[in-house]
Amino acid sequence: MKKYFFVLLLLLFFAPFVNGQTLVINEVVTSNSQIITDEDGDYEDWIELYNAGLESINLQGYGLSDNNDLFQWVFPSKTIAPGEYLLLWCSGKDKTDPLAPMHSNFKISADGETITLTSPEGGVVDSQDGVIIPQNFSYGRQPDGGNDFMIFPVPTPGESNTTEGYSEILEAPLFSVASGFYNEGFNLVLTANEPDALILYTLDGSEPDENNLGGTTYQYKNQYPQNPGNPVGVFLSQSFITYSYNGPIVISNRSDEPNKIASISSTYDFNPAYIPDFLLNKSTTVRAKVVKNGAMSSRVVTANYFVSPQGGSWFSLPVACINLSENLFFDYEEGIYVAGKDFDDWRAVNLNAGLGWCDANFKRNGSDAEVKGNFSYYENGMQKINQDVGIRIHGGTTSAYSNKSLRLYARAEFGEDRLDYSFFGEDNDGSFKRIILRNSGNDFATTYFLDAFIHNSVKHLHFDTQDYQPTVTFINGEYWGMLNLRERYDKYYFERVYDIPEDEIDYLELAGQVEIKEGDANHYNALIDYLEGNTLEEDENYNYVITQIDPVNFADYYITEIYIDNLDWLDNNVELFRRRTAVYNEQAPYGSDGRWRWILKDTDVAFGLAGSFSHNTLAMATEPNGTSHPNPSWATLSFRRMLENQKFRNYFINRFADLLNTAFLPERMQGIYDGMKQVIVPEIEDHSNRWLAIPSVQDWDNYTGAIINFATQRPAHQREHIQQEFDISGTVSATLNVSDTSMGYIKMNTININGSTPGVEELPYPWNGIYFYNIPVTIKALSLPGYVFSHWTGDITGFDEEVVFTPTQDFSVVAHFIPAVQEPEAEVIYFWLFDGNIPNDTPLTEINTTYPVSQQGVFVSYVSCLEGYPFNEGHPEWRIASMERRNKPTEINYQSQVNNDKSFEESGMKAIQIKQPFQFNEKENALLFNISTIGYKKIKFAFAAMDEGAANNLVVDYSLSNEVEWITTGMETSSFLLTDAYQLFEIDFSTIQGVANNENFKMRVRFEGDDMTVDNGKRVTFNNIGLLGVPITAEIPENKPRLFTVYPNPVSNLLYIKSVNNLNAVFSLYALDGKLVSKGDLTNGSIDVSFLEKGMYILNLSAGETRSVIRIIKK
Repeated sequence: MKKYFFVLLLLLFFAPFVNGQTLVINEVVTSNSQIITDEDGDYEDWIELYNAGLESINLQGYGLSDNNDLFQWVFPSKTIAPGEYLLLWCSGKDKTDPLAPMHSNFKISADGETITLTSPEGGVVDSQDGVIIPQNFSYGRQPDGGNDFMIFPVPTPGESNTTEGYSEILEAPLFSVASGFYNEGFNLVLTANEPDALILYTLDGSEPDENNLGGTTYQYKNQYPQNPGNPVGVFLSQSFITYSYNGPIVISNRSDEPNKIASISSTYDFNPAYIPDFLLNKSTTVRAKVVKNGAMSSRVVTANYFVSPQGGSWFSLPVACINLSENLFFDYEEGIYVAGKDFDDWRAVNLNAGLGWCDANFKRNGSDAEVKGNFSYYENGMQKINQDVGIRIHGGTTSAYSNKSLRLYARAEFGEDRLDYSFFGEDNDGSFKRIILRNSGNDFATTYFLDAFIHNSVKHLHFDTQDYQPTVTFINGEYWGMLNLRERYDKYYFERVYDIPEDEIDYLELAGQVEIKEGDANHYNALIDYLEGNTLEEDENYNYVITQIDPVNFADYYITEIYIDNLDWLDNNVELFRRRTAVYNEQAPYGSDGRWRWILKDTDVAFGLAGSFSHNTLAMATEPNGTSHPNPSWATLSFRRMLENQKFRNYFINRFADLLNTAFLPERMQGIYDGMKQVIVPEIEDHSNRWLAIPSVQDWDNYTGAIINFATQRPAHQREHIQQEFDISGTVSATLNVSDTSMGYIKMNTININGSTPGVEELPYPWNGIYFYNIPVTIKALSLPGYVFSHWTGDITGFDEEVVFTPTQDFSVVAHFIPAVQEPEAEVIYFWLFDGNIPNDTPLTEINTTYPVSQQGVFVSYVSCLEGYPFNEGHPEWRIASMERRNKPTEINYQSQVNNDKSFEESGMKAIQIKQPFQFNEKENALLFNISTIGYKKIKFAFAAMDEGAANNLVVDYSLSNEVEWITTGMETSSFLLTDAYQLFEIDFSTIQGVANNENFKMRVRFEGDDMTVDNGKRVTFNNIGLLGVPITAEIPENKPRLFTVYPNPVSNLLYIKSVNNLNAVFSLYALDGKLVSKGDLTNGSIDVSFLEKGMYILNLSAGETRSVIRIIKK
């Protein structure tokens, strides 16, 4: 643990000073995550200079450094007046325009390093020794320009250091026993490293406070005028207190102690029957900090101790602990967990009103309704996370329930700005800004996991779902029943999942109207205007709309909401997002192309909870004349318009059929539901007793039985609804089979008929599905490695892998596969891994390949638009229009097999950057690749690249001869659109004559943009550049026949075959692409091949269990 202790007169190292010590480093921040952003919106470290003298000082030629090079970064001509402050960003961005924010070319280490300010003559003006400064704190002089130094919890960039400062920050107290689960009690000892410091602690969950040593009393109520005419309840009181530590604290099982906060009403009930009349399980919470006069108090340490005979096996689920000063939740005036004053005030002026839209403390929202507390999380008895967080009440109408949903906010001002743990399993992201402990919403009194079950069952579909982990919850050491840990959709979610910057997200909610959660609704409103004024029957209009919304996402989302019979949907609980882009970018990563995508949210009023398995939700979603919840006409417009287009309508019908045949199969849904149910079975009785919302375990079983019944009955009714809506006369049964399951499988419309598809068995063939009469289906044969598709038999025949078929009756098909003639797989020929071996801050002219297959020298060279490049340090054009290393790793196109199988995390990857300007005096920057392809064919060039404000497009051409001639012949495109995020670029030269097996192959990459002559310090960044190809082999391997003689070969007309033992043989003749061109028996001893095109063919000869494969040349 680091100790922040500062001796005032020894904190700075003073070299010989110039300017009479008038120019000083006045304030420093070495770890900034929330104080202030630079002009790019980045939280960068900074240094503040202050002129304490009476004369202006021109900083031109002054040096600033964090190493032995006193002129590591040099100031431009910039004057700082007497009493003026100058803020310098230490970001590594190297910006020297004196009329704009300036940035040094280095960053400051948070671990402490010396910072030196040097005059142009070489004299040290000011120097600060390495001081460890906590995140978002500053270290500076008080008063400005003086000799005394303080740590400031509230920094003042560019302003006077007038906030309260401290000479030291105390270390947190040490606990003799770690937080966790124990079989028996013990004595807990607290220790402070400061001998004259005092330890303060609490046992009631509150934060230790030196002003609360006498305790704090607050008021609450357990009766409210729930119904008109009910009397106003009386005030009751509770208190919490801070203690001074003077000896060991006894830790024991407290479950036999009286309930405290559990005895406080959390609703507006006149008779809150859910308040337990029995003793709850309890833990012991100890929260402590160290205090001392003149010093900044230590952070608060929180520990939870669960003492019981069961020890770590006390609970079957993870345990979530919330600890906070209880008045923040339960105080009548300020508490956010109670009905409180807001409800009484509302009832006073609404004497006879119902409760649907009442006010209450627990309905407060926004930052004013956020309180600080501690969140700890235990899994298998072990603490996984323990940090202070912001806490708000989550939910709309469900916030009135007794056990409330809590929204947790990780904030830097509380210590950590992320909840860094994989709550939902190792395969899921493990870094969260916000997370929810949810009371299961409208399912609060029924199954308690319906929404989670629905999300889990469709998480493989093309929309976002929220992960789930049920937990046992304790608040201030008292058992609080179960809450479901869930992801929360917000701008941080989309940044985490899709890498969308916070200021580039448009995120909307439809809740009676369009509500803007992030960004704006301009693009959405324009889309709705278009849909209101245009039919989508015409493909031209439809093709435009699908550049505005993702039709695959749209279809899956609507199918799911319709299938589950969500009755609180269409004009409510609808959320959608897009990355804000000027136009649709087809090449962008998923989620970043600028199109709207819908996300699944709040499905508690579904699956028969409020409706029936026979309810026609499809008709509800397509109602054109609705006027009220849930389907006013504005809420059904987009879906109705999309269904006007035949292409989308057929896709929607077939996709619905595909999912009814797989993901929505009753047996699959029941299996998922039963599995999730069994996880919480051991805890449901205690939870039911705690809150009484679920009357009994038997009632809970009855509710879950209703869910299974819905899953069983829904598909048949759903098919009837589809037939009614689209005027389809009936269904057809499809039976699909394959000749050999080890050789390939069938794709039916959108689903692969194999075990990787949810709802399809591991051994699925023959497979049966139900589809719709006269609705065209698409059937495709997909071969496994080493095999190729041969042909179809059954009700579909032919040799095309993909067939569009319009069924008018039950049908059956078989896909046949055969062994393929194996060609070597493409392999990496050359690869450039840009890592720490490339010198930093150095203009480069060429970089050798890091993975050469052959011994030939292969390199990428760089041509700058500046004559005389590269320049030496100190030259005015040094590091301009240059190729340099950059710290910008990406997994895109990383090839671990050419880097000793190192993972991406182990690779030490950096990047290269091409910097502005890109054109000057009719010259331009270019990357030149000198690449021999000797021994390889089917050449592909692949790399990752991103624009960082410098160019719009990459322009690629190539040369085939020793005499360089740049051409684009045969390329599908030579211009490639850049975005501000890494994307994969693949340039396929496999069909271009002359590229394969060419020792003189070269390639060039240039840049296009609006103005390529500007120099704003921007760049284009490249990574993971590789050349791939297929080795050229002299022969195609063949199995030489032992039982057959085949001649002549090469052959023109008749091919004669003789068997050694006169076996009864049959033959199949295939083209190299796997298509069957002829088959039959060998009764005549010959095969007519006169009709074949010239080339190579594969002959399969079979006699009983004997088979020979022979290569045939047709001349």
